[in-house]
Amino acid sequence: MMRKLLTLLILIALVIGGWYFVSPWLAMKGLADAAQDGDVAALEERVDFPALRASASDQISEATRRRVGDGGLLDQIGGAVAERVGREVANRALTPEAVGNMVSNGALAAGLLPERLRGQEISWDVEREGLENFRAIGTFEDGTAGPTLIFARDGLGWKLTGFELPGAA
Repeated sequence: MMRKLLTLLILIALVIGGWYFVSPWLAMKGLADAAQDGDVAALEERVDFPALRASASDQISEATRRRVGDGGLLDQIGGAVAERVGREVANRALTPEAVGNMVSNGALAAGLLPERLRGQEISWDVEREGLENFRAIGTFEDGTAGPTLIFARDGLGWKLTGFELPGAA
C-alpha cells in the first residue's frame, strides 16, 4: 500500500514538473503555428486581446510621460493628445493578424521593421516567472533584440496578455 502511494506521488510530481517545463514551449509553438498558418480563430483563442491592448496602452502612456517630462502646459496638452491618439491606434491595430506578424517576424507591422531585420528569422527563449506567468524573449538572427511576449496561465494552458517592444523599458 505504501509503495503504491509513493509511486503515485512520484508520478504526480513528474506530470506537474513536465507541465511546468514543457507547457510554455507548447504555448509558443501553438501561437507560432497559428501565426504562420494565418489561423485567425486559433490566434484569438491563444491571445487575451483586452489585456494585450491594455499592455500597449500602458506602454504608450509611459513613453508619452517620459517625452513630456516636466514640460510646460502646451507640452502636457500635446502629450495628452498624443497619448489618446496612440491608445486609439493601438486598440485598432492589435488584431489577430498583427499579433501573427509579431510572432512570425518580430514586428506589429512588417513595414515598420528596420530594413536590416526584414527577412531574418526570430527565435524565442522562455523565461519563467513562477506558475502564473512566463515571458518569451525574441531575438533576431543577427542578435538584435526583438519583442518580449508576456503570457499568463489560463487553466492548464497559456494566453498572450502583453508585450514589450525593444527599447520600451
